[in-house]
Amino acid sequence: MAKLADLAQTFATQERPAGNLLDEETVLAQAVAATRFYAGFAALRAHEGVTPAPDIDGDTAITTSEWALIRPLFLLYAERETALQLEASRGMGIDPFGRSASEIAAEITQAEADMPHRAFFQPIITV
Repeated sequence: MAKLADLAQTFATQERPAGNLLDEETVLAQAVAATRFYAGFAALRAHEGVTPAPDIDGDTAITTSEWALIRPLFLLYAERETALQLEASRGMGIDPFGRSASEIAAEITQAEADMPHRAFFQPIITV
């Protein structure tokens, strides 16, 4: 299992170093937000058997299969944050590029609506 902070740092420094305009703290915040949303529908393996479940932060361990479900939402959150910052800089004469925050928000709404179905898991019990 990898820590959420490591996954966010890998994204910022190795996967998207050129196109990413967000600092590492903001990228981590988006990863934490996406993980918290996922955890609303599925228990994180790192939190199994722990009552009450600890808060989700950069030290939270995430399995590869959990990250496979969380990552698409994280990417959308990071893209929306970038778009919001670019749109806010318009007043300083910077011409934003890429999709608008509202376009990304519509896709986030759809991804969040699909999450309960994607995150659902029921172990098979044989008698």
